[in-house]
Amino acid sequence: MTQASIARTVLIIEDSPVQAKIIRKQIQAYTQFDVRVAHSLADAEDVLREAHDTIFVAVIDLNLPDAPDGEAVDLCLHWQMPSIVLTATFNEDIRRRFIERRVVDYFFKGSIQDMDPMVTSIERVFKNRFVHALVVDDSRTQRGIIRQLLEVQCVNVLEAENGVEGLAVLEANPQVTLVITDYQMPEMDGIELVRELRQRHRMDKIAIVGVSAVGSGPLTAQFLKHGANDFLTKPFEVEEFYWRVNQTLEGLDLMCDLRSCREQLESR
Repeated sequence: MTQASIARTVLIIEDSPVQAKIIRKQIQAYTQFDVRVAHSLADAEDVLREAHDTIFVAVIDLNLPDAPDGEAVDLCLHWQMPSIVLTATFNEDIRRRFIERRVVDYFFKGSIQDMDPMVTSIERVFKNRFVHALVVDDSRTQRGIIRQLLEVQCVNVLEAENGVEGLAVLEANPQVTLVITDYQMPEMDGIELVRELRQRHRMDKIAIVGVSAVGSGPLTAQFLKHGANDFLTKPFEVEEFYWRVNQTLEGLDLMCDLRSCREQLESR
């Protein structure tokens, strides 16, 4: 992906001119992204047909006059457009629909201050397009589940069925900066893999998240003590997975920035 081909536009689909202006101003105040606004489902269809290859994420009002039941979300997902949903109401049924539709995230409409987490989510979507992750699990089904969740967050995903294969995949793909590994695997389990990874890669080079269906306090501690950044017990909530992975990636970005600053200072 060349610099010229990188999509940098946010599409806002919002029928209220006032609300659309608030969202646009917040995005432009804190990022360098371009913004397009559509005030209806019909407008959004026109924008996506005209310029979908320049748009990397859509911020969508859940209920529009010509799309009262989230049809704008379905439109964007049809175009394989990562979608962040804004809603004035929330209940468990709406939450389930968001998860089933595989939206990146959802937020309540509110003041400008309420928009800050949304802007952070937009920035993370942009960054995640350049993130390569490795999922290590001996269960093809579990690998598929985690792969799907990562791809919703726009992460590029590779797979391995055990720790030994995972090390080989990493050797062949040095662009990988995130490893998500199960605990119980043949040949090399998750803790052994974490230990081996930390002998080869510092925490500012690769982030590691451990997962297990037999999670407990001692197991969590073992993963963390051997160098994992975080640990999740299966089954986990989808939003918890998204939050922990994105927070782990944010932490990795901060460490990389600090390393870069230190290297610049040392070179003077």
